[in-house]
Amino acid sequence: MDFTGKILSIIQDLKVDALILTAPDNTEYFTGVPTIADSTQILYADKNGSVKLYVPVLEFYRFRDSLKDRAEVYGVSKSIKPDDAVVVDKDWKEIINDLLRESVKVGVDKSFPSTLSHLLTELPGERIVDASGRIWKERMVKTREEVDVIKKAIEITSKGIYTLASMVTEGVTEAELTGYFEERVRREGVSQYAFEPIISFKPNNSYPHNVPTSRKLGRSDIILVDVGVKYGGRCSDITRILKYGRLGEEEKKALELVEQALHVGIESIQPGVKAGEPALKVVEFFEKNGVGKKFIHGLGHGIGVVVHEPPYLRLGSETVLEPGMVFTVEPGLYYPGKFGVRLEEDVLLTKKGPRILSGKTRLIIDLAR
Repeated sequence: MDFTGKILSIIQDLKVDALILTAPDNTEYFTGVPTIADSTQILYADKNGSVKLYVPVLEFYRFRDSLKDRAEVYGVSKSIKPDDAVVVDKDWKEIINDLLRESVKVGVDKSFPSTLSHLLTELPGERIVDASGRIWKERMVKTREEVDVIKKAIEITSKGIYTLASMVTEGVTEAELTGYFEERVRREGVSQYAFEPIISFKPNNSYPHNVPTSRKLGRSDIILVDVGVKYGGRCSDITRILKYGRLGEEEKKALELVEQALHVGIESIQPGVKAGEPALKVVEFFEKNGVGKKFIHGLGHGIGVVVHEPPYLRLGSETVLEPGMVFTVEPGLYYPGKFGVRLEEDVLLTKKGPRILSGKTRLIIDLAR
């Protein structure tokens, strides 16, 4: 189904006359054209299959040439008006108001963040339907083509991890290893990262999120590698542990528990299960082993156009897991100021249960000194 078919399906399900979408990731999902940063844009589609896209003038040519005859593309500007561009001399609020006049009832992606979110909250309630839940339902269940692209992104990420691992020597810095990863995946055709790489040594890896620094690798260290790329418009997200030298007893025990928890979490994922249940199983496992307070984040999240999207595997989540969903499973234990360990797989849920897509990459890479 092309993107117009998906949009028409949502319009029909919601019983609205049209959709107004302002979130860049929704524009990218439906059109397949990459969005850059937090670009301001409006995607309008009506029940007759007409699609209009409004973007800043500097983005006009890229979207026009990418979409060709699949959508009417307009540049928005009150001052810059190239002769060969179709320019709308209005502000964004005026454009939305004009589009509202064309339809009686309109669906909007109200719950998605965008630079125009504030305008959507001002729309008349009786004519507006929040389409966010229906859009997520569409985005959460991946097509076979999407899964294939995610698998390719994972394959490229794995190559980057092994290249990085081959460059580990005493005294190398987090930033240097990040550069080796980035250079390798760029050679595979990656134009975007799913997120900024996290390459952390002790004690920096005791904090779940960090940025690569000039810290040098110690004689006995733990390298936490949390990386992902965006390839073909879809993301990967993998975390591996590289062991350098001898680990202390507390470190070894933590790593063993995290690996066991990873399997507990994955085995708990089945069609029809609520997304909070695998997270609960892992929390219970850690608590049983006396380290429950060291697990300080959710168990996982969906991956797709963006690296963090529903379904979220976290306590209390009522989302029912379905075949076709792809998400991470990433338990971790953190000892502030000392060390942290996390392992993360990308998992596809099938009718028969979970399938690990990132399984060809070793979870724990033991580096000889």
